[in-house]
Amino acid sequence: METNQYMEMFLDESREHLQSLNDGLLSLENDPEDLSVLNEIFRNAHTLKGMSATMGYTKTAELTHDMENLLDMLRKEQLKVSSEIIDVIFKCVDTLQEMVENIGSGESEDLVDVSDLVRQVNAIAKGESPDAAPAADSPAAAADAPAAGGTGFTLSDTDRTVMKEAKASGLVPYLIHVEIAESCLLKSARSYMVMNALDDISDVIKSVPPAEDLEQEKFDHSFDVAIVTDSDAKTVENAVAAISEISKVVVTEITDLDSPTVGGVAPEAAPAPVEEAPKAAAPEKVDHKKDNKPAPAADKKDAKKVHVGGQSVRVDIEKLDTLMNLVGELVTNKVRLEQIGMTHRLTELTETLEQMDRVTTDLQSVVMKVRMVPVSQVFNRFPRMVRDLAKELNKDINLTIEGEETELDRTVIDEIGDPLMHLLRNSLDHGVEHPDEREAKGKPRTGEVGLIARHEGNNVVILVTDDGSGINADKIRNKAVEKGMISRDEADALPDADAVRLIFLPGFSTAEVITDVSGRGVGMDVVRSKIESLGGHVDVETKIDEGSVFKIKLPLTLAIIQAMLVKVQNEMYAIPLGSIDSTINITPDDIKTVQNKEVIVLRGQIIPIARLGEILSVPKGEETGEEDIFVVVVHVGDHKIGIVVDNLIGQQEIVIKTLGKLLSGLKMLAGATVLGDGHVAMILDVSALL
Repeated sequence: METNQYMEMFLDESREHLQSLNDGLLSLENDPEDLSVLNEIFRNAHTLKGMSATMGYTKTAELTHDMENLLDMLRKEQLKVSSEIIDVIFKCVDTLQEMVENIGSGESEDLVDVSDLVRQVNAIAKGESPDAAPAADSPAAAADAPAAGGTGFTLSDTDRTVMKEAKASGLVPYLIHVEIAESCLLKSARSYMVMNALDDISDVIKSVPPAEDLEQEKFDHSFDVAIVTDSDAKTVENAVAAISEISKVVVTEITDLDSPTVGGVAPEAAPAPVEEAPKAAAPEKVDHKKDNKPAPAADKKDAKKVHVGGQSVRVDIEKLDTLMNLVGELVTNKVRLEQIGMTHRLTELTETLEQMDRVTTDLQSVVMKVRMVPVSQVFNRFPRMVRDLAKELNKDINLTIEGEETELDRTVIDEIGDPLMHLLRNSLDHGVEHPDEREAKGKPRTGEVGLIARHEGNNVVILVTDDGSGINADKIRNKAVEKGMISRDEADALPDADAVRLIFLPGFSTAEVITDVSGRGVGMDVVRSKIESLGGHVDVETKIDEGSVFKIKLPLTLAIIQAMLVKVQNEMYAIPLGSIDSTINITPDDIKTVQNKEVIVLRGQIIPIARLGEILSVPKGEETGEEDIFVVVVHVGDHKIGIVVDNLIGQQEIVIKTLGKLLSGLKMLAGATVLGDGHVAMILDVSALL
């Protein structure tokens, strides 16, 4: 089978199943008695095994198979769920994740050594300690393997009664011994096809092993089936032999129905001729789609409903980006047409443009919604990380996630994973105290960490909260002075809120010891840099012994935004509308000087001002002599600043274009846009002005 065309689908679905396994194991750890969760975990493992085997990744399929056997023993209560078993299954999932990523990067799955992990899984399955497990191929392991079929077949009294009645009505009872080729990767699919073929021409009385074990591949490479049929032995043999990867079929008539044991397969029986069927892959694919329900009882009508019910398709990200770019070009040309219509006062063009504007707006809205994905895609990876880190730090942590259905642009979602990971690790390591310390403070031994997302206007706010010790502003001041980041006088003059924000400076860390979790002074600076590169803002609020709240504010999209166009001399600039508080006219007399800095007073609040022409070194032209000064008041978090410009052009929809590698280091500029008249306007990075 040509697998390259299915590679992307395999990788996407494998990652989804691995994430589901992680989520399920976390739920199972919290409630070991929840059988529905265990069944869901088992189904995900079974599907992943089938997909891997179909694609030819034998090692991945074998590890999943061993893990699946352990999960099946938990389902049947042959083993009790324990933290030791959960840890080993988590290791299996992590290893499978590594193998899938290796496959995705074009490397071999064999780069990962799974022998020790397989030994641990098999040891637990036999009730032994994983640390003192014998080799997987020991005699004990061999003894546990299912016996090959055909060496003895026991019929119950009910089975024999049914077969006697069938024989009396003219049907013939047969015992069928089936062997599957050693090279077969999906034995369950082949056994399912055999049972289907027999169902078409006979009534199946019994199979050894049972149908459930056949579906779960809990047999070697052979099995036996007892049937009654009005067909002859050759017809039955041909029906089974026609199935791909069936190496041997022996059909024997059952003559003695008084004996409970039916004799084994005659050793002199020759293998039935088998033709390889090129269409063998199709039933395998159908088997995955059915969510692996018991094979013999599979309902074909239900399977059809599953296919009809699929209402979503996978679209390559590059195609979405191309679609977004085309919509952006459409918006640019729409604005150009509007300018032409206003200049020449063409009534017919104006009416057409109004209709085009509505259609373009609707199209833009649809494309934006297609690009929006729930933050759960990022949030889902953190419960496992918190669980592992809490164990490493010997802390009791309860992670609460809210608002995971909140949607963000795909480009933003791809980038916020690392900043959120840093914030969560910071809360777990620096924020939440050890259980004994919490108890001494009168707090519950279990610390609470929250990950919350919600909409605020055209932005999405993500909060990372904890009920830990909070951030000591004096400790931050002292550490900043010690590291030479600020002077003692500057530190003493800082309000507590600003002192706490020093944690976002490059290289700042309060950890005394460098560990795998913290102490290198890169985490919080990375958070701020990444969030600001996305057009967002990060801030922190804290109270001693009550905890901290890190607040990230992000734009819904980074593609098409509303902006205010302003002019400085002959150059045009765009300021994102979401950052603008107000626009005002002032006179030179309204500008005051405080500590050598220009400020204005607006509604009783002192606001510093920045002259955009001076900041960007725009060449000065002739003085206009106008008294009015235009100021655009912008904000980042709670901070405000007034940007002095020469003229206000107006509000306009703009398409954000990146500056490219050559201009990527310019801090004041967030990007560029092409205006309707073809001119390029730079987009200001408001946060860089503060």
